[in-house]
Amino acid sequence: MSDNYSCHDCSTAVAISVLAARHEALESLQIGPDPLERISSDAVRHVALCCSRLRRLHLSGLREVDSDAIGALARYCPLLEDVALLDCGTVDEAALGDIHSLRFLSIAGCYNVKWATASASWAQLPLLVAVDVSRTDVSPNAVARLISHSKTLELICALNCKFVEEEQAHSPTAFSNSKGKLVLTITCPIFKSLASLFPGEAVEEHGVFNECNWRNKRKILGVMMNWLEWVLSQSLLRIAECNPYGMDDFWLQQGTSMLLSLVKSSQEDVQERAATTIATFVVIDDETANVDAARSEAVMRDGGIPLLLDLARCSRVSAQSEAAKAIANLSVNAKVAKVVADEGGIAIFTNLAKSTNRLVAEEAAGGLWNLSVGEEHKAAIAAAGGIKALVDLIFRWPAGTDGVLERAAGALANLAADDKCSLEVAKAGGVHALVTLARSCKLEGVLEQAARALANLAAHGDNNNNNAAVGQEAGALEALVQLTCSQNEGVRQEAAGALWNLSFDDRNREAIAAAGGVEALVSLAQQCLNASEGLQERAAGALWGLSVSESNRSAFVIAAYEMDMLIGNKS
Repeated sequence: MSDNYSCHDCSTAVAISVLAARHEALESLQIGPDPLERISSDAVRHVALCCSRLRRLHLSGLREVDSDAIGALARYCPLLEDVALLDCGTVDEAALGDIHSLRFLSIAGCYNVKWATASASWAQLPLLVAVDVSRTDVSPNAVARLISHSKTLELICALNCKFVEEEQAHSPTAFSNSKGKLVLTITCPIFKSLASLFPGEAVEEHGVFNECNWRNKRKILGVMMNWLEWVLSQSLLRIAECNPYGMDDFWLQQGTSMLLSLVKSSQEDVQERAATTIATFVVIDDETANVDAARSEAVMRDGGIPLLLDLARCSRVSAQSEAAKAIANLSVNAKVAKVVADEGGIAIFTNLAKSTNRLVAEEAAGGLWNLSVGEEHKAAIAAAGGIKALVDLIFRWPAGTDGVLERAAGALANLAADDKCSLEVAKAGGVHALVTLARSCKLEGVLEQAARALANLAAHGDNNNNNAAVGQEAGALEALVQLTCSQNEGVRQEAAGALWNLSFDDRNREAIAAAGGVEALVSLAQQCLNASEGLQERAAGALWGLSVSESNRSAFVIAAYEMDMLIGNKS
């Protein structure tokens, strides 16, 4: 058993207690970042009783860490030097002052702290080097008290602390007389402040996280910098997820550079968290996948694309997934997409799309979806084998995996809009794959993209036989007719568009009518008088396409009145 244990999903008190009982030699226990609401103070106490060699304890989202639990850590874990209790409901701040071995303490995100008690208690810790109070309501007086009274403290990290920032805005020199102690806030020049830790050294400000600068220095400095990387990666991610108002200046002036420095960290979890934060902070609207142009281009200008692509190439699937997600989100911006393609991103995404790990494949498919928006990238995706990789994804994952299937179908839909690429989609088995989704999948996002892809495949001229190929695929026309009855407007619109394009083929017109297409489209036309213009246009277009056939004319006699209503509404 390793002396270190890190877990993302160990969320019950019983699991923690069993883990502690089985591994008495445990030195490092990190569980998170998901909230541990079912973990009790009793479980923390059990860890203390069983793991006397514990040096590092990082937990997230506990409802309460009471004095008994912290007291047990103080009594039974004499080597404990690093405690992080993130986003917890209540923490007994006074009891933390009894862990005399403590060097590093983080209670970032905790909002029920008695700061007068905390600062008085922690200032007496004989070995305390650094404290992280980011994302809390810590008072300026508490910060000042720690600065004044602690004899060993070197660093206070206070990112996104409202009252501290207000104090600095009112009095910029509020913490300048800090007796050599650094106070890091989002309004201070963080890189410049950290460079002061290396007196007499020619350390570039943006190189402060480079481990080469820590060698042959005080051992505690290297330990502190590793700790700082970890706490910064935690808080920057939480800040990005909340996206509080007024953070643009921070992200553009130093936050982006800080994240890219963390991507280069020697700590794997810090690398991955930094990539996750980049993926998060560039998206300003999850519903529409709207990406902030200034933030995404800041990542590009600071050399972030090669860094993230390198991370995506590594052997760890967790890093591959987070890096691919970041690159995919950044690629929504056309300027960044060009750099991604120029730096070899298409080949990397194609390789990752072949992964047996669903999350990696899903993010890679998303990257190809975003890159395939640009006409200039479609041929390159086809040349790299991206089309076959996307088709294979659809067959590899079951119908319930909506994320990977929607992204694969969406990418194929974009590629199918190109005449040459559409032939490659058909050649790779794309028609069968997309029809399979249209027939068997129940997820609206997947169905919309599958129908859109089939519509684009059928949209090309006489030199492209995909129109006929789609119509001849078993169950294709019946599935599209059924999709016009969907409760989702996007699905109905794309299905009607596909039927419209398919109706340009004589055999398809007959088969669509035989599958109940006239009745379904008339019904759709009746229902969509108040719907979007796109849906109305496609419904009308499909009906007119079917009406060209002599054998279908009788079916339209009944529908004449409804069609007149639709046409009148459009005019």
